[in-house]
Amino acid sequence: MKLNSEEALIRAALSEIETPAYEIERAVRNAMRQDTAARPRHFPRAALLAAALVAVLAVGAAAVSISGLWTRFFPNPVPQSAITVVNESQTAGGYTLTLEDAVADDNGVILLLTLSRADGGDMDPGIRLSSKSMHVKLFADGEEVGGGFDRQPVLSEDGKSLLFCFEGRNNSLSNFVSLTGKTLTLTADGVAVPIYSPDAFGYRPEEPTDLSPLAEVEIPSLAPLGHVDFMEDGDLEPVRAAIAAQDISIPLPLGDEFPQCAVRGAVILKEGLAIAVAQERGTCGGRVCTGILPEALIDARDGTRYDMEGGVGFPLQDGKDTRLYLYTFRDCPLTAEDLPYLRLEVNYDIDEVYSTEPFSLTFVPKSDAAMILPMDKTVDAGGVTMHIQELRLSALRVNLRFGDPMDPISATLRAAETAPVITLRDGTTVSTVWQGGSGGADACSVGFLPETENGERVFLDTALIASVALGGTEIWTAP
Repeated sequence: MKLNSEEALIRAALSEIETPAYEIERAVRNAMRQDTAARPRHFPRAALLAAALVAVLAVGAAAVSISGLWTRFFPNPVPQSAITVVNESQTAGGYTLTLEDAVADDNGVILLLTLSRADGGDMDPGIRLSSKSMHVKLFADGEEVGGGFDRQPVLSEDGKSLLFCFEGRNNSLSNFVSLTGKTLTLTADGVAVPIYSPDAFGYRPEEPTDLSPLAEVEIPSLAPLGHVDFMEDGDLEPVRAAIAAQDISIPLPLGDEFPQCAVRGAVILKEGLAIAVAQERGTCGGRVCTGILPEALIDARDGTRYDMEGGVGFPLQDGKDTRLYLYTFRDCPLTAEDLPYLRLEVNYDIDEVYSTEPFSLTFVPKSDAAMILPMDKTVDAGGVTMHIQELRLSALRVNLRFGDPMDPISATLRAAETAPVITLRDGTTVSTVWQGGSGGADACSVGFLPETENGERVFLDTALIASVALGGTEIWTAP
């Protein structure tokens, strides 16, 4: 690619700028995330290089003034026009939380935060703002906006602070919350360190729970009942009665610390042996347990493991409204006669709590870089006719609203060849990937994330967008 003299000078200047190393790790256990299944990306290498250069030139020499914190999470630059420098701090419980920068528009929000000790000491890299017992929420004029952390925090080079990246998406149709002109407030419950065992989603004690005491009580067969994941309230009545009649409580491995978590009985269902476990939130010293999750049923005779398959929760109605969870195990042939030899392996959800003093940070983002384009377009793609009612373009993503049911739209636009393609003013293109959405019988809203062929996120400068195509059909052209 040939550069003119001005571009060559800018590129040479930028080559002298050192940016910190970045680190991206998707959270494995995040039930809030929507479907982001990998799919082929069509993005020629030449176009990729051109688009990358356009993105760099878009921020130009002003890149030096933008917070270098963004490069710790995203290798591609963020347009300066989309960034709100907030720099609001609060100290609570011996920690200082600072909201550094934000990118916020009606397509969602990304916040960069730093957490440090008020005394200037070294930070424990295991500290989290969002954990089993601590929660972070974002509000727009008091109305909650969904979001969370899907990247691991990054420890500063001096070890004195942790950098967090909070992101919220706004693909909802029925619960859409406009962020334009709104006052945003981020709240955090406190500071904690989640406790994990190696290769476990939680803390797993070495010794499993001996289920042989269950052999001393009557274990009824309730085989006609359906799968636990689909049980209705009426199905649970015989289960509740059976567990109450057994009147047994078998401590789990950490029973001395968290006695509220215990095995309370068993029944036989259509899919086999089901174990009932009571679990409630409990505190012991500086540790908080929010619950447990059975990992597997183990046959001590030969070591065979049967992984947990599904579960259902319900109150025992014992005067204390003890919360029970009934769990089944995959391909498990065991019966009540095998109980003397069975062991239950569990994972605890435990936090080491450092502070329960909350944070609350408020700011108003600038939102003039986003584009909301009402339209009435009909497009045929993948054999499906789609009626486009609105296109939203911003640094964060592309969002489309359709006057169609969700099912045919999602089935069609998940494919790379039908997803939106962005053409920039210099002729280069940026592909997008499906990011999920919501809808009903007659309308839906879906989001797409601009990415390179390597899956790296691209932040669009809306001033550089020339056109948008869907399924090969151009649906919008810049004036």
